[in-house]
Amino acid sequence: MKKKLFKKLLFLVIFILSISMYSQNVTGTISDSNGPLPGANVIVKGTTNGAGSDFDGKYSLTNVDTNAILVFSYVGYETLEVPVDGRSEINVVLVEDTSALSEIVVVGYGKTSRRLVTGAISSVKSEDINRTPVISADQALQGQAPGVTIINGGSPGTAPQVQIRGLGTFGNSQPLYVIDGIVSGSINEINPNDIETIDVLKDASTAAIYGSRASNGVVIITTKKGKSGKTRVTLDSYVSTQSIPKTLDLLNSEQFRQYASETFGLPNRYTENEASTTLNTDWQDEVFQSAFVYNTNVGVSGGSDAAIFNISAGFIDQEGIIINTGFNRSSLRANSEFKLGNKFKIGETLAIADSEMKNEEQNGDRTLVEHMIKSLPYTPAYDSNNLGGFGGPDGSDGGSDAENPVRLQTIGNNVTDVVKILGSLYASYEFIDGLEYKFQYGFERTSASTNIHRPRFNEGVNKRDAAILDQRANVFSSDTYTSSLTYSKVFNDVHNLDLLLVAEKFETNTRNNRSQASNPLSDAVPVIQGNGQVTNQLFEYGLISYVGRLNYNYNSKYLISASIRRDGSSRFGSNNRWGTFPAVSLGWVISEEDFLKDSKSISSMKLRGSWGTTGNDGSVDYVYESGLLATYGYIGLNNNVGTSNFGTANPDLKWEEATMTNIGLDLGLFNNAFTLSFEYYNNDVEDVIVPIPNVPSEGLGAGFTQRNGASTKTKGFEFNVGYNHDKGGDFSWSANLNLGTSKNEATDLGDLSFIQSSTFENETLSRITEGESLFYFYGLQTDGLFQEGDDRSAQSVAIPGDIRYVDQNNDGVIDGNDELKIGNPFPELTYGLNLSANYKNFDATLFFSGVSGNDIYNTNLYDLEGMPRLFNAGTAVLNRWTPTNTNATVPGYSAAAAKDGRNVRRSDRFIEDGSYAKLRNLTIGYSLPESTLSSVANGVFSKFRIYATGQNLFTITDYSGYDPEIGGSSTVTPGQQSAAAGVGIDRGVYPQPRSFTVGVQLAF
Repeated sequence: MKKKLFKKLLFLVIFILSISMYSQNVTGTISDSNGPLPGANVIVKGTTNGAGSDFDGKYSLTNVDTNAILVFSYVGYETLEVPVDGRSEINVVLVEDTSALSEIVVVGYGKTSRRLVTGAISSVKSEDINRTPVISADQALQGQAPGVTIINGGSPGTAPQVQIRGLGTFGNSQPLYVIDGIVSGSINEINPNDIETIDVLKDASTAAIYGSRASNGVVIITTKKGKSGKTRVTLDSYVSTQSIPKTLDLLNSEQFRQYASETFGLPNRYTENEASTTLNTDWQDEVFQSAFVYNTNVGVSGGSDAAIFNISAGFIDQEGIIINTGFNRSSLRANSEFKLGNKFKIGETLAIADSEMKNEEQNGDRTLVEHMIKSLPYTPAYDSNNLGGFGGPDGSDGGSDAENPVRLQTIGNNVTDVVKILGSLYASYEFIDGLEYKFQYGFERTSASTNIHRPRFNEGVNKRDAAILDQRANVFSSDTYTSSLTYSKVFNDVHNLDLLLVAEKFETNTRNNRSQASNPLSDAVPVIQGNGQVTNQLFEYGLISYVGRLNYNYNSKYLISASIRRDGSSRFGSNNRWGTFPAVSLGWVISEEDFLKDSKSISSMKLRGSWGTTGNDGSVDYVYESGLLATYGYIGLNNNVGTSNFGTANPDLKWEEATMTNIGLDLGLFNNAFTLSFEYYNNDVEDVIVPIPNVPSEGLGAGFTQRNGASTKTKGFEFNVGYNHDKGGDFSWSANLNLGTSKNEATDLGDLSFIQSSTFENETLSRITEGESLFYFYGLQTDGLFQEGDDRSAQSVAIPGDIRYVDQNNDGVIDGNDELKIGNPFPELTYGLNLSANYKNFDATLFFSGVSGNDIYNTNLYDLEGMPRLFNAGTAVLNRWTPTNTNATVPGYSAAAAKDGRNVRRSDRFIEDGSYAKLRNLTIGYSLPESTLSSVANGVFSKFRIYATGQNLFTITDYSGYDPEIGGSSTVTPGQQSAAAGVGIDRGVYPQPRSFTVGVQLAF
C-alpha cells in the first residue's frame, strides 16, 4: 500500500516538473508610440489563456508554453504575433492600423472597430473638423457623410436643420444628439474644436438601441480626452471677413419713378436729376455689411498612469452680414479620468457655454429681407426730423406696409442669451477579466432669455405710439441615470462575444415664462410696469428604458449583432405607454475566406444587412389628456383672462414606429488605398402622429389634437468612394466622394384627403397627399402669357399680358380643381467631394458640396415681378409685357390684376430649380518643419501652422435669389411641429456669407 502511494506521488512530482520545464510565466508592457496602452489584449494563440493590460500597459500570463505564440491586439491597432521562445518578459509596441476598416467608431453605449460594424455608420474625425473654420458642430457634418442633409441658415448662431436619410415624419425630424453618452437637445453650443469624433447612426441595427428617440437617426459626439504622457498645449486662432456673395437687381429711384408712373400712375414728385442722385437709397447697401469673425481656442491635455485630463476654452465673436445681427460664444470644457487600482475608474465631463445672439427682426409676418426688397428707393434711411430718427414713406408714395428695414433692425433690441451646462459623472468597476459595471449620471441645464425692446417712432405713415417690451425666459433641465453591465470574452481564439445590459432613466423639466407690455416705463428704460401680460408654461417628461445587446463574431469573419430596447414614455397614456424596439444585423467578411485571403488586389470586403424598428414619441407633452388654454381677452372683456379646452384627449395615442431595412457592402482595394462603401435602405413609418386642427364650434380653443393617422416610406442609396495616395515621399494626396439619394412618400393618410402646410399671402403653398412626396408644392400650371386674339374663356376676366393657367380638367374654369403638384422641396441627391494634398510642409484642401432634384418656391418674386401693390420691384418689371413687348415673360400690369391678384396666384411661376454646387472651402496651409521647430524657442513648439481659407467662394445654380440653400420657413401653419414643413420656401431668408480667413495653429 505504501509503495503504491509512493509511486503515485513520484509520478505526480515528475509530471509537475515536466510541465514546469515546458511552461512559464510571461510579463511585459504593451505600448504604442505615445506610451502605455491600457486595456490591450494578449492571448496565447490557440488557447483561452489571455489577459488585458492594466492602466500602465502591463500584463501577466501564467502557464505559457515556452514555444507558444502570443497574440497582442487593441482596437484600432494592427494585431501582432510574437513567439515566446522561452522568454519571461516580452514588451511590444503596437502600430496604429491606418486602414479605413480598422478605425474606432462609437455606437450606442460603447465602441467597436469599423471592421466589425454590421450597420450603417458615417464618421467624421477631429482632423476633418479642425481642417477648416466652422462655427457649429452641425456645419462640420455638411457634405462629409452620405445621406446626411445639412441646411444652413445664414443668420449667426442659428442651428442648421439636419436630416438623416430624408424625411419620414410630419413632426419633429431632427436626429437624436448624444454627447459623451448624454442626450442633449442641441449641439449648437458645442465648440467644434472640442470634438474628437462625430458618428452618425443611420440604420436600425445601430440606432434602435436608442429606441423611441431614434427614428430620425442618431448623432453621437465624442469630445477630446487626455492621454498619459507629456502635457500638451494647443492654440488655434483665426480672423475672418464676411460679405454677401450676391445682390439682387432692384429698381433705383429713376427706374422706380418710371415704373410707378407707367403702372400705378404715381405723379412725378421728383425731377429726373433728384431721383437719380440725392434721393437714391440703396437698401441692400444699407442693410448688408462687411462683417468680421474672431475665434480663439486654447487646450491643455496630458496625464499620468493614474490620471488623464483635457481642458479647453474657446471664444468666438461673429458679426452678421445684416446690420445689428451677430453671435458670440464663450465655452469651457474639462474632461478627466482617474484610475484607482487596476479595476476601478472614475471620471467626469463638464462643458459650460455662454452665448449671445442678436436676432434678425421680423414684422407684419414679413422678414427683414422682404421689407428691404419692398422699400422705396427714394425714401431716405434716416431722417433726424422724425421721432426715432428714421425715414419712411409718406401717404402719397404708397408702399406703406414696407417698413424701413434699417429702423426695424437697429432702433431697439432683439437679443437671446443662452447659458448651457452639460456634464456627466461616471464610475466603472471590473469584477473579473471582461466583466465591467458602469454607472453614469448625466445632466443638462439650459437657461435662455430673449429680450425684445421696440421703442416709439414716427416716420409719417408708419409709427409706433407706445413702446413694446417682450421678455421671455426658458429654463430646461434634464437628468440621465444609466447603469450598464458589459461582458467581453474570447473563446478558443475564434469565438468573440460581447454582451451589454442597460437600465436607464431620463427626465426633463421645461419652464417657459413670457412678459409683455405695450407701454413700458420709457423708451430708454425698458422695464415692464403693472399693465404687462404674463404667461407661464411647465412641461415635464420622463422615459424609462431597458436595453440588451449581443455582438458575436467567429474569427472576425462571420458577424451577428442583436439588440432590444423597451421604453416607457410619459407622453402617452397607460394604454400605449410602453414600446419595444428590436434590431438584428449580420455581416460576412468575405476577404477572410480562403479564396480571397491571399488576394493581392482585394484587401477587405464585407457584406452586411440589418433590420429593426425605432420609434418617435413626438415632441408634444400631455396629448393623452385634455388641457386648458388661458388667453388674454374674450368677447366683451378683452383685458381679462379666459380659458378654453386646448384639445381633445387622446388616450390611445401611441408611438410612431419606423421599420428599417439596410443592405451594405464595404470594399477595400490595394492595401485599402482605394475604399468603397455602398448602402441601400428602406424605412417604413407607421402610426405617424398627425396634428388635427381644433374646431371652435366644439368649444375648443386654438390648437391641435394629436392622433396616429398616417404612414410614410423613405428609400434611397448611399455611396462613398475614397482614394489615398501616400507612398511615403514628399507628395501625397487623397480624394473622397460621397453621394446620397432619398425619396419619401406618404403611403396612407387614413380618413384625411390631404394635410395643409406652409402659407404665404393667405394661400397654402405645400401639402401632403397619399402617393406623393411630403410637403410638396402645389398650385396652378402656367402656359405663358395671353396675347391679343387668344381664347380666354376659362379666364374670362383675363386681358392680354395676363398669365395663362392650364385648365387641367377641361371644365372651362380655372379653380382649385386645376391645381397639381408643381415642385418638391427636398433634394433627391446630396453629395460632397473632398480633395486634399500635401507637399513637404504645404497642405491644401478643396471641398465641394451640393444638392440636386429639389425645387424652391421663391415668394420674393411676388414682390420683384408680381406688381401686386406699389412696392419697389426688380429690374425685370421694366421688361414686362406691353402691347409693344409681347415676347416678355413678366406679365403686364393692370389695376384689375393688381386688385384681384390674378397674376400672383400660387403657381409654377414661382417655382425655381433649387439644385446647386458650392465650393464650400478652399484651404492652403504651411507647417514649419521639425528641424526648424527644434531650433526655435529652444524647441518649445511641436507644431506651428499658418493657413488661409476661403468659404462659399462660388455657387453654381440656376436659382435667381440670394442663395439656393433654403431652410425651414419661420411662417408655417400654427401647430406644425416641424420646420421641415417650410423647407424650400424662400421668404427672404438670411443669405449665407462668403468669407476669407487667416489663422494660426500652435502646439507646445
